[in-house]
This record gives sequence, C-alpha cells and structure tokens, in this order.
Amino acid sequence: MLDLDNLKYINDTFGHDWGDEYIRQAGMCLEEGTPKGTLCAHISGDEFNILFYGYESQNAIRKEISKLKREISSRIIRLPNGQEFHLSISGGIAWYPEDSNSLGVMRKHADFAMYQVKQTDKGRIAEFDQKAYEEKYRDSQIRKEFHRFVKEELVTYYFQPIISAKTGKIEAYEALMRANLPILKRPDVVMKIAREEGALREIERMTMFRATEAFADLREKKRIKGDALLFINSIASQHMAAKDEIEFNNRYAELQKQIVIEITEEESIDYHALETKKNALGFEGAFALDDYGSGYSNEKSLLDLAPKYIKVDLSIIRDIDTDPDKQQIVENIVAYAHKRDMKIVAEGLETPEEIQKVLELEVDLLQGFYLARPEPVPGNINEDALKIIAAFYK
Repeated sequence: MLDLDNLKYINDTFGHDWGDEYIRQAGMCLEEGTPKGTLCAHISGDEFNILFYGYESQNAIRKEISKLKREISSRIIRLPNGQEFHLSISGGIAWYPEDSNSLGVMRKHADFAMYQVKQTDKGRIAEFDQKAYEEKYRDSQIRKEFHRFVKEELVTYYFQPIISAKTGKIEAYEALMRANLPILKRPDVVMKIAREEGALREIERMTMFRATEAFADLREKKRIKGDALLFINSIASQHMAAKDEIEFNNRYAELQKQIVIEITEEESIDYHALETKKNALGFEGAFALDDYGSGYSNEKSLLDLAPKYIKVDLSIIRDIDTDPDKQQIVENIVAYAHKRDMKIVAEGLETPEEIQKVLELEVDLLQGFYLARPEPVPGNINEDALKIIAAFYK
C-alpha cells in the first residue's frame, strides 16, 4: 500500500493539473521500478497498490522493494517555478500468508503499516507489525468503551475503611472507583483517557454523585457505620457546574457534613476550582490532601488547601519500619499537622510492622489492606490489626 506525500502541497501551490502530473510521474516510477509481472494499481487520488507475487521468499521481494525505494528517491519532478521536487512516497507492506490469507485483510494491514509511517517519518516503506496493530485496535476499543462508560455512568464504588489509630474504630470510608466494562477496568487508565479526551469534568460529576449515592444506599441499609465520614477523590483542576451543585445539595444535603473532598491525581491545584469547591452549595465537610510525599503534593499545597486531613502516600509508608528517612518525613508532617489541628492518615498499610511504626510516630488514622480491603460492602477490620492497636495503648 503506497501513498504519495505532499500531493496537497502541489495541488494548493501549483494547481490540480500539476497534482495530476505528480500522480502520473509516481505511477510511471512504480511501473518502471518494479519487475515485469508485478501488479501496480492506482486506487484513487494519492493511493497506489502493488502486488508482488511468484517469489520463492520474502527476502527476494524485499530486494525488489529496496530497488523501488531507490527509484522513488532518485525521481525528480521539475515544478512550474523551476524548483526540482523529489518524489516522496510512504508505504506499508503485508505478507501472505503470515499476516493474512485474505487479500482484503492484507490490504487493511498494509494500509495500517502505511498509516504508521505517515504519522511518524514520511517517505519510508514499513512492514506490518501485528503487535502495534493490536495495541492500536485495543486503544481504539478502550476509547469507545470510555465514551460509553461516561455516557451510561457504568461505574461502581468500593469502600475501604479508615480507622482511628487510638481506638481501632471506623471513622471514615474512602470511595474507590471501579469501571464495569470488559476492557476498561483500571481507574488510572480511566483518568488517563479522560484527560486526553477532555472529559475530566464529566468524571468529577459522576464521581461526586455516584460515590455519594452508593454510600447513602449502604447507610440506609445499615451496612456501614452511619456517622462515618466519606472520603471522595476529586480532580484538582475540576469542579461541578452550578446546576449540578444545586442538584447534589437537593439529593444529599444531610450527608454534606460527612463528605471529605480528597484532592487527588497528579495535577497542580487549580485555584478557581478549589474556591468553587470550598464554596459549593451546602458543603459543610472538609478537605484532605492525598498522596503527600509524592507527585504534586508539597508544602505549598498544604498552604493553599489548608486541609483537615493529610494522607501520607503509600510510597512513604511502605517499609517505614526499616527506613529512618521515611520515619523522619512522617515525624515532621505529624508535628506540623498537630499544631494546626490537622489529622494524618497513613495509607497503604500492609504489614504489622508498618502499623506498629506509624503508631509510634503518632499518626491519627490508618488505612490499608492489612486492616481491610476495599469492598462493595466493607467488611470488618482485621482482628490482628486491632490487637496491635490495643497492645500499643496498654
């Protein structure tokens, strides 16, 4: 599959008669640059097909294609202004039967290989890459699923308990997104595509409404601790529209004081979005700064957000029992927070030793797999974790 480069430039600059001449010269070059018996076809506009057949090996065909490349690169077209213009053609190759035993599919694969060339480095002829094709197809399918995901709000929320470091009692739950689609499942992939597709506002709205809806349903059925806080992940650069704020307040006014807006994702804080969230209709809850110690979270974020809760990133909590540097980071942020009536959440706790150490460092709240995993209906706290807390305060 071959495609002429620069035909639009020729047409726009010198007129379609010269564009036709460019196509004619290209056709002559392909005919003269290939052995007799090769099928050369002008498909339409700037597109040509060549079928090499009757060879004993792919390498024999590759030699002929190399000769054709040299013929193309040496072909010069003299334009009306006297300029000498080198013929440039991008192409893609598909092999029978390795890439397909169907001519239609082979053309599709060769066209894909050509498209990859046109998108990167024009003027080359590249062979079909099955892996790249599958990745491109998968990416296309994921994006289709994403738009369906947003339109139909195909999302559920799992809840992970956050417990008191002093009593072991549940004080809050974090709502964690789960996509209900065959390919699109991981929240980080959802956020990546949302950013690329300009759909962050839609994700922000969906998260606020659906997470609160799921929490309210569990609360009504007495499947969770009714007075617990609800931590909802929010996108730092986004906020709900005014009409959505009104609707949200109408539905969930009684829950507003239990909601903690968790500023997350690796983005800088948008001041307009932050002020809008702070002044949202009916909002009586608090803010949490997520991922402290990694990404965008830093001292300036603490000053800008003035959060009630600071969640220390799991990269800091991991192996904190054996790493003095991590211990110093947590010790410093605890000292800072407690002077300002802020609470520290140690998240990502996975071992008894990590729990023991963060208790020694005087964090306020605990979260992690060792305590309880996220579930659609959150379960009980691990008894072994509760024993560690009880023993620490004896």
